[in-house]
Amino acid sequence: MPNHLDLVPHCTGETAARCNNQIPMKVVLVGDNRMSPNWGRGADLALYQMLSERFEIIGTIPGSYFLLHCAGFGYIRTFTPARYNRILLDMICHREKKKIFNWYASLEELFGAKDFIAEDPQESVDNLICYRHRYPQLAAIYNLISDADLVIVNGNGDMVLTTPPRREALFLLAMSHLGTILGKRVAFINSMLSDCPETGRNQRTLEATRRVLSACQAVSLRDPSSLAYAAKEMPDVKCGYIPDSLFSWYPLFENPELNLPANGDFSLPFPERSQDFGKLDFSKPYVCIGGSGLAAKCGENLVQYFTQLVIRYKELGYVVYLTVNDGPDSFLEKVADLTGVGIIHKGTSILLAGAILANARLFISGRYHPSIFASLGGTPCIFLDSQAHKMTSLQQVMEYGQQRQFPLFFSRQDLEEITSLSMEYIRQGESLRSNIRSVASRRCFEARNIAQFIQDRA
Repeated sequence: MPNHLDLVPHCTGETAARCNNQIPMKVVLVGDNRMSPNWGRGADLALYQMLSERFEIIGTIPGSYFLLHCAGFGYIRTFTPARYNRILLDMICHREKKKIFNWYASLEELFGAKDFIAEDPQESVDNLICYRHRYPQLAAIYNLISDADLVIVNGNGDMVLTTPPRREALFLLAMSHLGTILGKRVAFINSMLSDCPETGRNQRTLEATRRVLSACQAVSLRDPSSLAYAAKEMPDVKCGYIPDSLFSWYPLFENPELNLPANGDFSLPFPERSQDFGKLDFSKPYVCIGGSGLAAKCGENLVQYFTQLVIRYKELGYVVYLTVNDGPDSFLEKVADLTGVGIIHKGTSILLAGAILANARLFISGRYHPSIFASLGGTPCIFLDSQAHKMTSLQQVMEYGQQRQFPLFFSRQDLEEITSLSMEYIRQGESLRSNIRSVASRRCFEARNIAQFIQDRA
């Protein structure tokens, strides 16, 4: 029976055992964000499917959303009994209550409470082991990894070495180190590696990453830029390059138009906004504009710029749809209201969301996985600024001859260049789309090797 940390049912591994004529390794998958509301969950779904074909996944631990789902509210040495964690989690989940939670957390810190995740992975592991008897969520993590033969950590886009360090990155490193401490084989896969372009390199996090990854049996990175970074900064870590797991879904989007509803209103997710009805028609050519990985820092300030962008394309005669790929992209709802264009919300079925992008004539975005979705159908992309080297490296992966990334706060000249490049891409029509699909097909073949890569090394 799956461990209670699981967010969805897992396969038993019997199919994999029959296919491989052996008993599959028992695996815990860390960094499994299939329940995340952002469109990057498609990559996690694809990865889970591929791993399930080869391994017996006995449980999963979320990565970016582990705080809310499986680790209480993350504090140890609290004077509040662990059974009250649910109340505190509700405070985190509701925006209007978050101030109360922040006040409470500050109060707990005065009495010696602290986050069990530390900058040093060893300290994080020590905290988890020491306090697992008091906090059931920590015990569940420990027991789950103890029961596994192999710990697979999905690094995804979280391994940007920022200052202060990302809590998600520190958690992934801690879980990798816990696996090593408990004598498990560890694979750290599907990840990027990068310094932070805004805060520079966090040397302490880099050293911790180097130590943890050098103890892993298998390490795969999802783009050439990350591979080059690892070769320079951690030469003792033996890394492989395997494209992002989402590329494995290429066969689903070869003919995306076949999966789109004739009436676009059928794509509207709950809660349906009355102003969104009647604005989506996927039977006619359209352009999609998405957000950026930087939207969390500057979302509201982007409204006027993206409004200009939409107006410009409308003036050129294009039908424009906005795509809210993650929570911070919700500023696009205001843009949609100001410009009267259709919008595809973050809660849209992930396969339908992917088909919408794969069928577009053009996609303008600073979002990594949505840009891959678009590429699976041959949709050319205009890349906007995002976090670290995500978008520049994706252009390498997709073999764009002209690699260009535009600022979110674009100038008039930037807007002219974006428009000119867009019109050139659209003018090339099916010829360009066929080339993009061809590259995506090759990346699909490479991405499908991830389970074999792990098995050969771990």
